[in-house]
Amino acid sequence: MTNTDSVSVSGLLNKPDLANFSPRERILAAALKLFVEQGYFNTNVPDLSRESKCSVGSIYHNFKNKEEVAIALYDESISAFRRALFDSLKTQTGTENIFKTLVKSFLKFSEVNLQLSKYIWLCRHNEFMTGIIKHPTMVGLDPLGRLLTKTIKQGIRDGILKDAKANIIWSSLFGLPLAYVRDWLDGYNTEPPSKVASELAERAWKALSS
Repeated sequence: MTNTDSVSVSGLLNKPDLANFSPRERILAAALKLFVEQGYFNTNVPDLSRESKCSVGSIYHNFKNKEEVAIALYDESISAFRRALFDSLKTQTGTENIFKTLVKSFLKFSEVNLQLSKYIWLCRHNEFMTGIIKHPTMVGLDPLGRLLTKTIKQGIRDGILKDAKANIIWSSLFGLPLAYVRDWLDGYNTEPPSKVASELAERAWKALSS
């Protein structure tokens, strides 16, 4: 797995010259565009070849089949999402500040990385990806997971957070911004996430704090 981030994958869609990017990056960028715009089942390998400007042979050199492209794109998308959240929290201190910053960063990421967010949150991955599908907001043992687990434990010890299992707190923390983003991507919420970020962060904190 490469460290292809949201900027390199999404940003490629607007680049007239793809020569400086690896075939893998170009294929993933093409898959992101096509899977979101026309759907996984309506996209074939020749479509990916045309959009990525990679030969069919190059695609099969990098990926076994279309499903493997979808899985790689999903893994890259989750990594980009969680890395962005962690980066926003690295310099933050205090349970309340960390939680509110996370909610705001979630909403900002979804707005800035529109196609990536549509792929993460709107595509029904279980219809075309086999095996265990990792959820983007799972607790996890990556830097984001470790930081939030530590913050939750400290918040409960300090009496700042209501005493509950970590996964319950985690679901409550992510649930509010996720619900808003999904409805926004579907067209039900008209105000962009950035406009309601502060209010949603405040409401999420009130639901979790003692």
